[in-house]
Amino acid sequence: MKKFLIFTLCSLFLMSSCDTYTGSGAYMGGSIGSILGSAIGGLSGGPRGSDMGTIIGMAGGAAVGAVIGSQADQKQQQQAEQYQRDKARRAERRAARSQHQNCNDQYGNDQSGYGQRGYDQPVYGTPNSEDNSDVFDSTNSGDDRLYDFNGKDYVGDYSAQQPTTVMPSSKMEELGSNWSYSPTLEIVNARFVDSNEDNTLNRNETCKVIFEIMNRGNSPVYDVVPTVVETTGNKHIFISPSIHVEKITPGRGIRYTAMVKADNRLKNGMAHFCVSVIHEGKSISKVNEFNIPTRK
Repeated sequence: MKKFLIFTLCSLFLMSSCDTYTGSGAYMGGSIGSILGSAIGGLSGGPRGSDMGTIIGMAGGAAVGAVIGSQADQKQQQQAEQYQRDKARRAERRAARSQHQNCNDQYGNDQSGYGQRGYDQPVYGTPNSEDNSDVFDSTNSGDDRLYDFNGKDYVGDYSAQQPTTVMPSSKMEELGSNWSYSPTLEIVNARFVDSNEDNTLNRNETCKVIFEIMNRGNSPVYDVVPTVVETTGNKHIFISPSIHVEKITPGRGIRYTAMVKADNRLKNGMAHFCVSVIHEGKSISKVNEFNIPTRK
């Protein structure tokens, strides 16, 4: 439990420290590899601003993950430069129209139609309504994969192991933490879903940790952070970063999905996953634990 709390604090610190595209991209790409980010969906209404199937955070392949942030920075810079070019083109067109109008005023209105069509059409390759280059990424550098929320991972009941639930308070005093136990937030239907359903985390395998967070209280809860950590410190297992849930209303809940990825150097052993919810950075729910065998 002590390791769990330490890893939770570290993950929250890392999440809060990645403020730039490059920093967050390098962290996510270098540590998570070829998996998507965490997902959050509404249950019975869910939190404000969350829809079923919303993807929170993304990561590219392990080989290119470390440069995702740099690519995002470059894309943002390219968009800014394109905006400046378009702005200059619009100004140039306005100047051309103004000059043409002055010529018409000088030589008579009988020439008002001369060359007008050329000034009305886009110049210098400025996109028109049929050119979606500003919204379509021809380089295919984005990630448009979505979770199948109607797939068996979500509508089924498979789990590599049934979780055990423990109280988080046993180590609080030892750590000197100010966190307290929160009975208001409850984790239900927690499942560890490995892709080949052999009850084991294998090399290069991508798995899901799916669970629901319910508000059992009589008032809304704010600032909720679902967390999934691997407490043995296995350097070959990576988990998608936690996200922030703005609000869960009384009697309602959300479904959260964390992605777990093993690299190609995973060894035989045992991985220990702890699932919990932190409320306002002050209190924590009961902890659900999975002990999953690992295999080469």
